[in-house]
Amino acid sequence: MKQPSATLIGAFVLGALALIVGSILFFGSGALFKQRFAIVSYFHGSVAGLRVGAPVTFRGVRVGEVKSIGIRVDPDTMRSIIPVYMELVPDIVEVQGLPPATSANPILGLVERGLTARLVMQSFVTGQLQVELDFRPDAQASRLGSPSEVPEIPTVPSPFYALTQQLESLDITATVAALERAAGSVESIFANPALARAIEDLPALLADLRGTVKTLDREAAGTSAAAQRALAESAAAVQKTLASVQLLAQNLDKEAAGTLDAARVALRSANGAFDAANSLLDPHGETVIQVQRAVDDLAAMATRLRSLAERVDRDPAVLLRGR
Repeated sequence: MKQPSATLIGAFVLGALALIVGSILFFGSGALFKQRFAIVSYFHGSVAGLRVGAPVTFRGVRVGEVKSIGIRVDPDTMRSIIPVYMELVPDIVEVQGLPPATSANPILGLVERGLTARLVMQSFVTGQLQVELDFRPDAQASRLGSPSEVPEIPTVPSPFYALTQQLESLDITATVAALERAAGSVESIFANPALARAIEDLPALLADLRGTVKTLDREAAGTSAAAQRALAESAAAVQKTLASVQLLAQNLDKEAAGTLDAARVALRSANGAFDAANSLLDPHGETVIQVQRAVDDLAAMATRLRSLAERVDRDPAVLLRGR
């Protein structure tokens, strides 16, 4: 019987190993050689639906998975907290602008900028949960802050946890009693005979209402037509008044023009009279000089007559002798 060749067997084994390594690199996208960071988050309340291997996402992109879930109980207060340990592949998310102190572990720098974790529903059918990472700088995050080699990402309550808290604080008995009272009140209202009569009278009331609306429409139409006629008559009267005012203004303009012409003639006559009076009253004028001369002649004649009268009075014979 021919012995198998050791070289052939070795080549077959090496080929199989190469195929295995190639499959891992091809289907795993080199995940074995990617750098991973371990982180932990502490959740309060129940984490039912969260399983080991559940995805850790950042705005819909898977960046890691849940590695283990534990429970920590405080013996003094008997309060429990759920630590969830995760592994992240930070190469998927490119982080820029971090300080040198956090460049070795970028998770610390992201936490300082508001990175938090919360539980969200992965599938409504199976009820499975996943961890969602996102920046929530304004949210009230919970952080244990215990010394650990694993960086901690603070947590915020999930919407389902907040709803559960509200339901737990809700007084179901009082709510059911209030609903029963409300149902009884509604039943009593519908059982009231007055409501039945009102429902029966409703068609007649609607018919009356339609008639009233039609009457109002007709009255409004008639009122509108009368108002339009009144407005038209008022407009005609206003136009007539404006025409009369314009005619009066024209007549006033004509009368004013004639009056102004007569006033101008009177003023010219007055100016002539004033000029004549000025010439008469002027002390250096010819008329005043002639009057002054006549007065002087009259005064000289009166002096001679007075002298003659005195001589006749002393010697009447002067009349007979002459001089």
